[in-house]
Amino acid sequence: MNDFGYYIKQNTVKFVYFGSVKKEVRVFGNFMGWSENNPEWKMHYNLENDDWELEVLISKIKSGKTDDFYEFTFIVDGDWINADKNAPNLNFCPGYGYRYFLNI
Repeated sequence: MNDFGYYIKQNTVKFVYFGSVKKEVRVFGNFMGWSENNPEWKMHYNLENDDWELEVLISKIKSGKTDDFYEFTFIVDGDWINADKNAPNLNFCPGYGYRYFLNI
């Protein structure tokens, strides 16, 4: 299991979520305006890997920001999920919880 919540794959970021899901998973981050219902950030279930995935161009992530700090979490079935507290790329946001940060 990847504790980072993502992989870098050439010029893309592949977001990956492992966990119990009933309906859907979405990526939720500052690089997309913290918009909960943006359909572009809805993840897809990969039966072969038994995970939820979304691959996005790095340029798309960087286009929504003016600085180099990119943080995100996942929304699973409507609930914000805290990042894995053992993840090396962890950021704590008072009042919001634990978030992953992207190193791109």
